[in-house]
This record gives sequence, structure tokens and C-alpha cells, in this order.
Amino acid sequence: MAQAQQTCSPLVIVLATAKEYKAALSPLGAPAAPEPGGNVIWRRGGREHLVCVTGVGPVAAAASLGLALGRLGPSVSGVVNLGLAGSFDFAAAPLGALVAATAEAFPEYGLRAKAGVDTQGLGFPQLTLAGVPVYDHLPLAPEADAAAMGLALPESCVLETAVTVAGVSGEPDRAAILSRKYKAATESMEGFAVAMAASMAGVPFLELRAVSNKVGSRPPEDWDLSGALAALGRAADRLLS
Repeated sequence: MAQAQQTCSPLVIVLATAKEYKAALSPLGAPAAPEPGGNVIWRRGGREHLVCVTGVGPVAAAASLGLALGRLGPSVSGVVNLGLAGSFDFAAAPLGALVAATAEAFPEYGLRAKAGVDTQGLGFPQLTLAGVPVYDHLPLAPEADAAAMGLALPESCVLETAVTVAGVSGEPDRAAILSRKYKAATESMEGFAVAMAASMAGVPFLELRAVSNKVGSRPPEDWDLSGALAALGRAADRLLS
């Protein structure tokens, strides 16, 4: 009975842009997308969803989700982050692949020098969660948290580490540094921020993204935005059915 009550409580769905919202949720009957920074109530299948279009980047994402969680209070059953991401390696995560984050990394935090960023160089973490200091790495449990929210991961999704950046990697050298340091499959601009907000609220969290491009590459053959948006729509249908 406790599990049934939990999975019927409101679910927060977070997307960065209206384009991702329309691809993922509009085909399922969601109302018109709110303006960036806004949210909308959507009732589907007897369950209430608060859907947030946060705006792009970690600051906007954290602020928007924080407001949403404050609005709902302790009744939230969990947070789902849907969107697109770049892939560091098409062999592991090709165009159109679905990737569920098993951890989030934030390479922007720390002491920046010529040799790179020392994530512990400032001498203190960003914050401490359940007694564990969080510097640039936040472990996640996509399968367990999805189950706790009454959701089932799409069978085809890849389980890998993700990286969140404030500015996307525009060249191969930067992509190679991040891939090597974090052993990550994908790069986005919001994942770490919303994962941290969910962790601070003590609620389950799932990040599921469709691959739209190769990180650090600009040629058109390394991009398929329309294909990734279509894959995101199929994933949302499977996840929320």
C-alpha cells in the first residue's frame, strides 16, 4: 500500500527547452509548453505531473527545479529529467541512443589552472549529502529510482556516466579531456544540477536523454537532431505509459 501511495503522488518532469517538451510530451496529450522557467500541471493516467521547462544550463535548471520542488513540498514522488545529449563515443552511445545516467559529473567546479581544474583545490565541497561530500561527482541509481517512482526504463537504454557543462564542448580536444577524466558517455547542460536538487530534496531521480550529436564535433554527419527528438518521444511514451 505504501508503494502504491508513493507512485500516485506528483511526479516532476524536467526538460530544458520547449522543443524537447514538444517532442517528448505533446504527443502524449500534455498541455502547451510553458515559457522557460515556468511549469505546468499535467494529469495523465490518474497521476499528476508538474512539468518544468527550465531554460538551458545548470543555473537555470537548478533554480527552476528548486522553485517547482518548493511548490509541491514533501509530496513529490520523484524527478525525471528528459532531454537530448551529445555522445563522447558513438560505439557506446550512437545517434538516437537512449542513455540513463548512472552518475553525473560537473567538471566546472574547483580551482582552474593551466593544467586543468582541481576539483578539490578550493578545500571544500559544493555541499554534503547524507554525510558524503560532493565535489564534481554525484552517483545515481537509475533502475532503482525509476522503480521507486513506479516507472520502467526503456529496454534499449544504455546505462552510463554523464557530464554536465556550463558551455558545451566545441572542439575534439575538450571532448577528449572530459571523456578520459570521467569515463562518461554523454554531455549535457542540466543533468548534474537537477540531480543535485533532487538529491537535496531526498527524492528519487532519473535522467534519460537521447543522443543528438557527437561531443566536440560540428560537421553535419555527426548530428541528427530530428532523429534524437523522435527517439526522446518514443522513450517518454514507454517511460510514462
